[in-house]
Amino acid sequence: MNIKNTRVKHIIAASLCIFSATSSANIVRVDQVLGQLNPIEQRIEQTIERAQRLPLPVPVPQVSIDELKAQISEPISSLPNVLNININSQNTAFVEVELENGFRAIERQWLLMANSQQLNTLKQQNVTIVSVKNYNALNMSLVRFNVPQGVNSESELLKALNLDESAILDRNHIYQAQTGEPTEKVTPNNSIAPYCTQSVKIGMIDSAINTKHSAFEGANITTQSFLPQGLSLPNLHGTAIAGLITGKGAKLNPLLGSAMLYSAEVFYRQSEYAQGATLFAIVEALNWLVSNKIPVINMSLTGPNNAILEASITAAIKQNVLIVAAAGNQGPASQPLYPSAYKSVIAVSAIDANNHIYRWSNKGDYIDFAALGVNVFTSQGNGKFGRESGTSMAAPHVSAALSCLLLKHGNNKTKALNELTSLAVDLGEQGKDTTFGYGAIYPPKSAL
Repeated sequence: MNIKNTRVKHIIAASLCIFSATSSANIVRVDQVLGQLNPIEQRIEQTIERAQRLPLPVPVPQVSIDELKAQISEPISSLPNVLNININSQNTAFVEVELENGFRAIERQWLLMANSQQLNTLKQQNVTIVSVKNYNALNMSLVRFNVPQGVNSESELLKALNLDESAILDRNHIYQAQTGEPTEKVTPNNSIAPYCTQSVKIGMIDSAINTKHSAFEGANITTQSFLPQGLSLPNLHGTAIAGLITGKGAKLNPLLGSAMLYSAEVFYRQSEYAQGATLFAIVEALNWLVSNKIPVINMSLTGPNNAILEASITAAIKQNVLIVAAAGNQGPASQPLYPSAYKSVIAVSAIDANNHIYRWSNKGDYIDFAALGVNVFTSQGNGKFGRESGTSMAAPHVSAALSCLLLKHGNNKTKALNELTSLAVDLGEQGKDTTFGYGAIYPPKSAL
C-alpha cells in the first residue's frame, strides 16, 4: 500500500459520506462535522500515528487534525443550486435556487407589503401576481408575485416596477431549521421541574409534529399547516422541539407542566435529509399564532435578513407577542442570522451540561440568553427518543420560562423580561456579552 499517495482527507470524506446518509441536518459543513464527530477525529489520529510508526522507505508527513480541517473547507450540501419542489411526478409547487452567501429563495418570486396604490402600480407591470392576502392580525397586506427572467436585485425591481425606496419589498427566502449533532460525551439529564405547572399558551413555527408519539399522549397540541397541499411534511425537527415543551417519557420531563401548544407547520421536504420553509409560509404562521393570542412564539429557524420578515415580526410584537429564536449553528465567526439578530427578537445560544458554549453556536451582540442545547434528550419523529444538539434545543427553555413569567406578571412583557434577566446566571464577561447574552437560563428546581 502506498501510504504517501493516500490522502488522509479521503478517509474523512468517506466518513462524511456515511454521516450524511444518517444525519438529519439540512446543510452540513465539513468543518462542522469534523468538530462534532469526536470518534472520527480520534480514529484519524490513531491511523496517522500507526502509519508514522510503520518501517516504510518513504517518510509519512506529520498531519494534524487542524491541518486536515483547513484542507477540506468546501461545504457539503445535499441540495443542488436549482431544486424543483414537487407535489407529485407531474406537478411542481415551486423552484428554489441558491443565492449569494449560500442562502436560498423561491426562483424569481418576491413579496411586497402593498397598499392599494402600490398594488395598482404592480398590476400594470410585467409581473405575474401569485396571490394578494390581507393579514388582519398583523395589520398588513402582502402581494406575492413572480418577476421576468433577468430582474435579479431589489434596486432593479424597484425601478422596473416604478416603486420608490419606501416600498417594503424582498425575496421569498427559504429558512432552515437549526439542529446540530449530539457530541460523544453524554451527561444524563437531571430530574427537572417544569418552569410552571399552570396552563399556558405557547406557539412554535417549525416542522410538523408526530402527534402519535407516546410522548404526546394526553398533550394539548393544535396544529395548522401553511404549505401547499400535497407537499411532504417532515416531522423530525418539530417533534423534537414539541417534545421539550410538552413531551413526557421515562427520561423526558416537559418544560411546561400544562401547555396549550399551537404548532404552525411551515417546513417542506427538500431532500431525504433536508427541509426548508418559505418566508411566505412563515408570515402566514405568524398571523395565525397572533390571531390565536399566543403570547410567546418559538422560532428555531434561521436565514437571511429580509425586509418582509422584519416587518411581520415587528407587527406581531406590536400585538404584545414575544418572539424567541435560535441564534444559529453556523459557528462563532458566522454573520448574524435572522430572525434572532433583530433587536426585537430574543436570541438564544446553546450550552452543554458543564456550562460550556456549544462549539457551533453563533455569537454576537444580539445574543440575549443561553440555555441547555447539547445532548438534550427529547422525542424524535420516528416514534423513538434520543438526543439532539443545537441552538434549536436551547430556545424552548427561554420560550417556556417567558410563558410562565408572562402569566405571573399579568402579560406584562417588561416585568417578565426583567425577571428573566434577573434569573440568568452570568457565565461570561461581567454583564451582557456576545456568547451568553445576559446569562444562562436553567430548568428550575421548583416551578417559577
